[in-house]
Amino acid sequence: MEFQEAVEQAVQESEDRNFQESVDMVINFSDLDLSDPDNRINEDIKLPYKADEEIKIGVIGDTITNEADTADRIVSEDELEEMFDDPSKAKDLAEEMTFLIAEAPLMPKIGKQLGQVFGPRDMMPDPMQPGEDPTETIESLRNTVNLRLKEEPLLQLKIGKEDYDLENVARNANTVYEFVEGELPQGVNNVKSVMIKTTMGPTVEVNR
Repeated sequence: MEFQEAVEQAVQESEDRNFQESVDMVINFSDLDLSDPDNRINEDIKLPYKADEEIKIGVIGDTITNEADTADRIVSEDELEEMFDDPSKAKDLAEEMTFLIAEAPLMPKIGKQLGQVFGPRDMMPDPMQPGEDPTETIESLRNTVNLRLKEEPLLQLKIGKEDYDLENVARNANTVYEFVEGELPQGVNNVKSVMIKTTMGPTVEVNR
């Protein structure tokens, strides 16, 4: 079955629960040497539709925060200086947010002072020019997911929720698959299986 049918079947077979389950995509890999860093994946990709309502965006810097009405957290330069003195505050920010945006001139100091906090968490901010309106970037990041294929030959990520338009969820799945296949050294030959499932529901295999 294709993505559309797999998504619909996964949602249909999921039991009714007292919360909205996410719809997840699971890709299993084969004949892929993950000891070679070139075969690993750590990329942010923009999906055609939002996959997660819980994505949170933080904006750092005095000028770009002026237009950051849709951000979930605004960090002034004074607050940033406090994080330089107390990295635990930066750790809290990294754990609270999904993505960060910062004024480009602040990036060298952020990298030097907080790289040890943000780097291992893949939370280094995206740079933006001072005074630039971050609204479009914020909305784009809300449709963004991070693909992390590291030591285990498996990739699992949220592509939507069971109450979303399931056609849109299927399109998200297709976008992820096409990107991943293009990153693999042997393309489709490195893909063992592709599954769709809800948070607590059974898996449904996609025929490719």
